[in-house]
Amino acid sequence: MPLPLALILVLAALLSVAWDLAVPAFQGPDEDAHFGYVQHLAETGRPPSPSSGNSSYSTQEATLLKDLNLLSLRGDLGGRPAWSAADLALWHQAEHQLPPGSSSNGDGPNATGQNPPLYYALMAIPYRVFAWLPLLKLLFVLRLFDALCFLATVSLTWLIAGEVFGRVRWKQTLAAGAVALLPQLAFMSVVINSDGLLTALTTAVLWMALRMAIRGPTLGRVLAASGFTAAAVLTHGRGLVTVPVLGIAILVAWIHHRPALRDVAVQAGGAAATVGVAFVAYLLFAASGGSGGLYGGEVTTINTSRGFNLGQFLSSVYQFYFPKLPSLTPRIGPDYGYRQVFINTFYATFGQLEVTFRQGVYDILQVASALGLVAFYTACVARWRALRRSWPAVAVMLALLLTLLVALHYISYRELLANGGVDPVIVGRYLLPMVSLFGLAIAFTVGSLPRRVGPFVGAAVLSAGLLLALGGVGITAARFYA
Repeated sequence: MPLPLALILVLAALLSVAWDLAVPAFQGPDEDAHFGYVQHLAETGRPPSPSSGNSSYSTQEATLLKDLNLLSLRGDLGGRPAWSAADLALWHQAEHQLPPGSSSNGDGPNATGQNPPLYYALMAIPYRVFAWLPLLKLLFVLRLFDALCFLATVSLTWLIAGEVFGRVRWKQTLAAGAVALLPQLAFMSVVINSDGLLTALTTAVLWMALRMAIRGPTLGRVLAASGFTAAAVLTHGRGLVTVPVLGIAILVAWIHHRPALRDVAVQAGGAAATVGVAFVAYLLFAASGGSGGLYGGEVTTINTSRGFNLGQFLSSVYQFYFPKLPSLTPRIGPDYGYRQVFINTFYATFGQLEVTFRQGVYDILQVASALGLVAFYTACVARWRALRRSWPAVAVMLALLLTLLVALHYISYRELLANGGVDPVIVGRYLLPMVSLFGLAIAFTVGSLPRRVGPFVGAAVLSAGLLLALGGVGITAARFYA
């Protein structure tokens, strides 16, 4: 392993441990529900029901949430968890007095029960191995296993940078380091939530898709990319965006490398079979579990009296990023757009979205992001010929970027129609599956500077990222324990 990558992974691991200590139990987004899924699957071999059952939590989890004040402090900046020695002693006493079966009776309703099972099945393995631990220690250990997805994402970004830039170590270090130091990603690495695995798998799909586009579509590469895609499909509904990315990558590789017709047929058959098996497996799982609409309704039509309107949708997307034009009708939904998603909740919003930096920090991040976009555009113009020569890789990266953004806007628009324009259902952590593109854009932009300047600017970027990462851990610890 290259020394820079090893150092980045050590730093990322230390950040994950710090976040594990700073974030109290079940204070990540929907962490209580995702843990309930893992626990019920590990204890009974069945997922919880998304719509019926006796209890959303097991008796064990419900008792912990109540006794340590973990449920009522959500969103309450003045609330604190019960964490004194006396509180812990009372919890241990209550835990020892729980009746048999208290960890296996959280059969639902649990909204995460509609999710595909791959993440929860994987997390059930360390759960069973460490099931003898008290619940708080068990959760701490499960979070450490969850953080492996974070380390995988960082490592895959390094590999992707190697495919795109070659073995230019400082550019690989900058791309992977920018991903490792993104506070939102590090925070989510210790939350029991399928987003971490989805991010790692989507990054793996991009890595193998770029290898196909750059080096050629061998059967092994096609099957590897298809396998990662199948795993993403079995992880979350948002994993569906990897299917068109896979298709575009294979098509681009065929056009660029022109393999023999027989090889094309074998590769296409292998890809279709691999992803098809994943779809069939999920269909069987959904049918047996009674989970309702596929992927919780993300690929089915939402029941609403207001049908989909293409013009309104395009207007809504425009107004998400830019000020409203006089000719446009106001977009449906709250005053919520680029700033909230691409700045506030992509960089650094923690807990149950209530732990934030001061607004001045986000103002600086927004200005820095705008300057970065201008610099990125300038670098693209200056290196246009090189980009044209690398069109297969550019096409694959654009496929992931546009597919994910269009999917998120479409889902958000449909949800706004269904819930009366109250909740846009889109936050920055939904952008994390393309976090490797974030690191690549920074490395490409800084790498376009003169050779004597680029590494020093890259070091400054990583230093700023480290300060932001440590600040995120600090404000989170202060919110819950100061």
